[in-house]
Amino acid sequence: QLFVGRFVSGMAIGLLSAVIVLYQSELAPASMRGALSTLYQLGITFGILLAAFIDQLEVDHDEGWRVVMGVICLPAAALLVGMVCLPRSPRWLVQKGRRKEALKVLLTIRSDEEAVKEEEEIFQ
Repeated sequence: QLFVGRFVSGMAIGLLSAVIVLYQSELAPASMRGALSTLYQLGITFGILLAAFIDQLEVDHDEGWRVVMGVICLPAAALLVGMVCLPRSPRWLVQKGRRKEALKVLLTIRSDEEAVKEEEEIFQ
């Protein structure tokens, strides 16, 4: 049971690692894409360090592995709740024929002129 859970969580983390960078690159201005990718990698590295620290604190306690597994659920739950607030990908919206919605998303993260220009570039 533990093995299956670790396998599923590992696969999910791998998929998420690729999807987050893709989503960031679609929404971020070109001038910030590198910085956001670097910040993402730094966050991942810090998370690994924190996980190793918590694991070392709990490894000798009875049922300590349960605490570690519970702590793992906290960032996952925060991500799940936070994803509800994220806008859809403008590229995905244009591919689905929803250009007005894509423009609306772009207008929330870009100036009017940049949003219109980017929506036209995506459509072409």
